Parts: sequence; C-alpha cells; structure tokens
Amino acid sequence: MRVGFQDELDELCNGIQTEGRLTAMAVSDATRALVDWSVEAFEATLAAEDAVKLHYHETEVRVETLLARQAPVAGDLRTVLAALHINRSLERAAHNAARVAHLATPPPRRALVEEAVITDALRAMGDRGAEMVRTAIDTFERRDANASRLLSALDELVDRENEKIADTILTMENNDPELRKWAARMMFAGRWLERVGDHAVNVAERTTYMVTGESTPTAS
Repeated sequence: MRVGFQDELDELCNGIQTEGRLTAMAVSDATRALVDWSVEAFEATLAAEDAVKLHYHETEVRVETLLARQAPVAGDLRTVLAALHINRSLERAAHNAARVAHLATPPPRRALVEEAVITDALRAMGDRGAEMVRTAIDTFERRDANASRLLSALDELVDRENEKIADTILTMENNDPELRKWAARMMFAGRWLERVGDHAVNVAERTTYMVTGESTPTAS
C-alpha cells in the first residue's frame, strides 16, 4: 500500500458520508419549510446546502489529487470514480432541496380540501426522500452492493405521491387565480422532491458499481 494513499481514500469516503448526512438534513428541513412554512427550517435548508457545496468542492479537489498523484487501479479506482459521481448527485439533491424551500408559501384558506391532499403528499415525498438519501449513504458506508433494489422500490413510492399531486391539481374545479398560483408552486416542489429520490437511487447504483464493477441503469 502506498504511503498515505489509504488515508487519502478514507478522507474521501468520510467526506462523502458527511455530505450525504447534510443532504438528508437539507431535504428534511426543506420539507418542513414547505408544508409548515417554517422560517427556521428554511434557513436551516440554505445553511445545509452551503455546507454541501463546500464538501462538494473539497471532494472534487480530493478526487483530482488522488487521480493525479496515486493513479489508483481496480477497486480503488472504482471507489474514486464512484465518489466523484456520488458527490455530484448529493450536490444536486441538496440544490433541489433549496429549490423546494424557496417555494414555501401558505395556500389560500379556501382550498382546504386540495391543500390537505397536496401537502400530505409533499410531506410524504420529503420524508421518504430524506430517508432514501440516508439509506443510500449507509449503503455507501457499508459497501452494500444490493441496496439499489430497495432504493428503486422507495423511489416508485415517491413517484406515486408526485402523480397524486399532479392529478389533484389537474382536476381542481376552482379557478381562483391565487389557488392556481399556489398549486403551480406545489407542482414544482413535487418535481424537485422527485428528483431527490432519483439522486438517492443514483448513489446506491454507483455504490453497486464501486463494489462489483458492474454498471446499472441510473435514474437520471
């Protein structure tokens, strides 16, 4: 083993794990900001995204350094390349969380039925999305090559909730412009939360590649 190489590789993986935990926090906080209109959660989301960005850039530098100085091969090379792709997925997921938080706005009080269906679905999507990110990072930490199936199944549940939101909005009979404006914002929020699930699946699939060397179809 080359002097310092394993330490550098461990630092790279530890950074990914920290970035993943921060991303999961960002998704959870963004969901609270969206459905509970929490200013505290909104600010926490942006702080988490900033922290993820910092880790993202640090990881990019670590990867470049490892490739240039150590020229890793075989399993070590797969670990470095997987970390590079996972890093990008986590940064995008955190950015999507920030987008969700920015869409937070109270619904019109005359839209109680639609509000309940839509906000319940959004909360379910956000909670499951955060769970998926945590599971994906745990998968990376444990070098679990089989968890991508579980993540794909959870992603299907997220997709169904998003479809429920779209169906509810498209079948609303109320043409009140304020209601329509709010509904459009929530539809975008659902889209960004759906993407969080896709990125979590990508993390698990890159972990499978890292462990086995076999590529799997990615969600995005």
